[in-house]
Amino acid sequence: MGRIKPERRTRTDLIVTALIVVAVVVAGVAVWWTSSARQSRLEPATQPAPVQLPAENVPRTVGVKWSARSDVTSVPQITRDTVVTAADGVVTAHDVDGGQVWQYRRAAPLCAAAAGWPGGDNSVLAVYRNNRGCSEVTSLRALDGGRHGARTSDADDTVELSIGTDYALLYGPTRLETWGANLVRGIEYGRVDAPVNPDVSPARTHCRLYSALSGADRVAVVERCDDDHGYRLSVFSSDQTSDEKIRQWGSTMLTTSARGPAPRIIAATDTTIAVYDGGADPTGTVGGPVGPRIRLFTPQAESTGEHPVAGDPGAPERSRPINDQGVISFWTGKATVVLNASNGAPIFQVADAIGPGSVMAGQLLVPMPGTISVRRVYDGHEEFTIPVDRGDVVGPVSLRVLGDTIIEQRGTELVALR
Repeated sequence: MGRIKPERRTRTDLIVTALIVVAVVVAGVAVWWTSSARQSRLEPATQPAPVQLPAENVPRTVGVKWSARSDVTSVPQITRDTVVTAADGVVTAHDVDGGQVWQYRRAAPLCAAAAGWPGGDNSVLAVYRNNRGCSEVTSLRALDGGRHGARTSDADDTVELSIGTDYALLYGPTRLETWGANLVRGIEYGRVDAPVNPDVSPARTHCRLYSALSGADRVAVVERCDDDHGYRLSVFSSDQTSDEKIRQWGSTMLTTSARGPAPRIIAATDTTIAVYDGGADPTGTVGGPVGPRIRLFTPQAESTGEHPVAGDPGAPERSRPINDQGVISFWTGKATVVLNASNGAPIFQVADAIGPGSVMAGQLLVPMPGTISVRRVYDGHEEFTIPVDRGDVVGPVSLRVLGDTIIEQRGTELVALR
């Protein structure tokens, strides 16, 4: 049998083939050039950070052991054994002596960073900005910095990130999302550019989100939507229903106007929602107090009471609640209010404090001008004070504890005291 003669190849065929090959190579290079892998760099831990056991006593004196910039965080972010800083696109885990345990960096603006989950996965979340807003999310193992999850979706250009006991929450002025520890989305609420099912959310439109917090399986939101004259409190489930809808537990108007600053969510549990209301709009419980107060609601957004506190009309922008060992502390601008973490009820307030505090060896540490006030958790009685030289820093200062080290966030700087 004779040899089959090959098909004749023309010059045009060769040119087209070459162009296709070039196009494929260019596309591959473009994908690689713009990929997060090329823009990121991980320096993993060579050995784990020393295990941090709870402190047995509160020190009477402390000194600065180390400090680092962390302008993306408002509250010190701690894992089981490390302190996390976030600045200039870089997330770094430090041991309590300030040494680098691991570091993750990307050539993109860093929007937010947070450490969690308490009692669950020991992780750090980092959120970076791209052309879809603050939408690039990476989950890092707190032990060694290894990447063990990533997600991307539409997001606002400015966001707040927090981690509750079961869910992480990312929200901006127009939308929010919740994720589980595996970064699988629970709900998205607010602006959705391409809704698959337009009937999954409550029938409110063009809502602006002012405050949000997740706790247990709830998400509490302060918002203002079309046709709302004032600010609204809405409570949702952190996850979708079986038919992929958002379950709304309740929604109620907090104020009758938006003349003043929006109220702030400071606690969300499966039994209670606590809201700081600066009192710019005196609307509240009929016959109730006028002025700054903590207002309590059920998960169905039904009012159960309110407690007057010292505070500014609007909570300071960088003020965030700290939930630690059964108590929640929140700085109102004039005082630190301490609440029962299980039911949201205020226990006491510390006048003239400069930020929220944390529990160390069974006592509450609250930052004060020039000192740290050490108080009994159950009634606020001051046991003693720890002198602290903060230089020109007057506040706000957020305080957390890791082992026998006290960590303060002073503006854009993180300071370790021991």
